Amino acid sequence: MNKRKAFNNKKGFTLVEMIVVIVILGILLAIMVPQLIKYIDKAKAVQCRADVSYIMKEYQIEALEKDPGNAEAACALLESIVLEHNGKLKKKGEIFNGGIYSDVCTSKGLYTCTFDFSYKTVTVTCSEHDEEQIEIKKLADVLSSLDFSGISDCPYKNLSEYFKDGRTSINSEAISTGGYGSYGSFAKVIEEKLKEQGINTAGRSWRMYKKGDTYNLFLTDSMKITPEMNGLVISCTQYDIKNNKVIHGTMNVTIENQGQGTYPVLNGESFVPDKE
Repeated sequence: MNKRKAFNNKKGFTLVEMIVVIVILGILLAIMVPQLIKYIDKAKAVQCRADVSYIMKEYQIEALEKDPGNAEAACALLESIVLEHNGKLKKKGEIFNGGIYSDVCTSKGLYTCTFDFSYKTVTVTCSEHDEEQIEIKKLADVLSSLDFSGISDCPYKNLSEYFKDGRTSINSEAISTGGYGSYGSFAKVIEEKLKEQGINTAGRSWRMYKKGDTYNLFLTDSMKITPEMNGLVISCTQYDIKNNKVIHGTMNVTIENQGQGTYPVLNGESFVPDKE
């Protein structure tokens, strides 16, 4: 009798107690899950960068031995290496563009590959884990805030004044017809001002277009364009400043003529986004 009475006197969880336990578990999950996701994303980024490094090093070693002398041979060599890393060719490359690959990055990033002029080295960038998206946004922010008022012989205080004259674009490789003191061109003025802000564009080319009430900025992935590259298709990133949208793709290099000579530019009208 006493045992039965003792059993009946035992209490289970009340509804309030269960709610408290659930709330506590919810709080713990809210704290732990984001940290866990962050840890997983960090691990994926580390693995991705390791894969990128391996692919570039393996290509350089193989290229020194096999000496690919043209785009076709270089692309074939690169593809064989990427396939060893379980990658798949998503878009075939042309000239110095070595192609775009998927399935190597576990975060579903796309690998864009760019050869140098000798086809002995390749630069690989991941759309998810490399800094190019942040970089182009930073470049856009800095460009819009540059102050040229302290530059002798520069007729513009900022880019807004430059575009008010009816101009629709500014190019990193542009040649001036005169003025700008020792800089020689407005593009050089901008380049020096960018360096002051910690942005070195010596190895890359860019072009800003004014379109209506917004601007589109284009930035090459890993090379400085030259007149010899006229007609070539290269990899680059487009930044729609108004809509805060970054799109990776390819575009043509063309030549523009000005009073003192010719210079290469990125043809924004030829931009083709990567296929998802």
